[in-house]
Amino acid sequence: MKEFWTSLVSLLGVLASLMNILKVVLPPEAWFAAFSFLIRALNYFSSYCYCDVTKMDGVNTNELYNAVQLYLSSFVSASASRLSLTRAINSSATTFGLSNDVCINDVFDGVAVQWEHVVTQRQSQTFSWQPHPDEKRGFRLRIRKRDKDFILNSYLDYIMDKANNIRHKNQQRLLYTNSLGRTLDSRGQPWDSVPFKHPSTFDTLAMDPERKRDIMEDLSNFTVGQALYGQTGGAWKRRYLLYGLPGTGKSSTIAAMANFLYYDIYVLELTQVRSKSELLNLLMKTSSKSIIVIEDIDRLVNPSKRSKMPQAATPQSYYDPGPSDSMRSLEDGNNNTITFWELLNFPDGLWSCCGSERIFIYTTSHFEKLDPALLESSPMDMQICVS
Repeated sequence: MKEFWTSLVSLLGVLASLMNILKVVLPPEAWFAAFSFLIRALNYFSSYCYCDVTKMDGVNTNELYNAVQLYLSSFVSASASRLSLTRAINSSATTFGLSNDVCINDVFDGVAVQWEHVVTQRQSQTFSWQPHPDEKRGFRLRIRKRDKDFILNSYLDYIMDKANNIRHKNQQRLLYTNSLGRTLDSRGQPWDSVPFKHPSTFDTLAMDPERKRDIMEDLSNFTVGQALYGQTGGAWKRRYLLYGLPGTGKSSTIAAMANFLYYDIYVLELTQVRSKSELLNLLMKTSSKSIIVIEDIDRLVNPSKRSKMPQAATPQSYYDPGPSDSMRSLEDGNNNTITFWELLNFPDGLWSCCGSERIFIYTTSHFEKLDPALLESSPMDMQICVS
C-alpha cells in the first residue's frame, strides 16, 4: 500500500510539471483549449454530473432556487454544522439555510444526491460583510449520471411541492369576514381579514377520541386527494355539517380543523349579502387551502313553507336547483334570488374551476328544523354532532 501511494504522488508530480511546461511553451489560446479538453475528459470518465440552480434567472428571481432553499431548510438544521438563519415578513417561523460552500446529502426514493450552496464573487476592496453587486448565489446539485433523468423529472417537482407546503405553513393565517356595503380593497378583494390565532387544536378539543380520529383521518385523506379528484373530474372540496346546541364547541371544532390543516377561514355572513351576484362574487374570491364557514343554516329554511321534497330527490345542477318552495331565498329588488340548495351545490359544475382544496362547513344549533328530505339528498360528506 505504501508503494502505491508513493507511485501516485510521483505521477501527480510529473503531471504538474508537464502542465507547467505546457503552460510556458503553448500560447494562451492553446493552453486554454488543452485545459478545457482535460476537464471534459475527466467529466467523461466521472460517474457524477452537476446541475446549477442560480438565484437569478436573468433579471428575475429563480423560483426553483427559493424552493430548494425552503426544502433544505426543513431538515438542514439537524445535519449541517454551519447554518444561515432568516425570517420572512409575516412569517411565524425561522428558516434554516446552508451557509456558503456547505454541502448536505439527501435521499429521494432510494437515490442519493448532494446539495452545495455556492457563492461566487469578484475580488474587490470592499469589506467582507458588504455584498458585492457581482455576487452570484446558487445551489449545485451533484447526482450520478445514471440517475439524471429520474432526478430532473421527479425530484425537482417533489421539491416544488414540498416548498409550497412549507411556505403555506409558515405564513400567517387569516380570518376573513364579509360586511354589508363592503367595497373592494386595493387587491380587488371583498373580504375583511384579521390574524387568526385561535388556540384550539384536536389535542385540546373536548370530543370523543374515536370521533376526533375519524375527523383527522378524513381531513388528512382530503389534503392528499388531488390526484383522485383530478381523475374523477370533481371539484377538490369537502363538505361538513356541524350541529349541536349553542356553546357545545362548534367554533372550537372549526378552529381545530383550521390549525390542523394550516388553512385560512372565511366566515360567510349571509345576512350581509344583498343579492345572488354578490354571494357568488364572495365565494369565487375565496382562496385555495381555506375553510368556508356558513353558520346557522336553519335560518335559511322558512318553517311556514316547509314541505316534503320529492321522494326521488337527486342533487340538482346550479341551473336547475330543484324544489325551492321549502327553502328561503336571498332576494334583492330585482328578484335576483339564490336558494339554499344552490348554496350547497356551489362548488360543483362550472363553479368548480374557481379555486381548489376548499372545505365548506355548515353549522346549525337547531338540527330538528332542517328538512329530513334535504339532509338525505344533500351532498354532505360528513355530519358531526358536537355535544
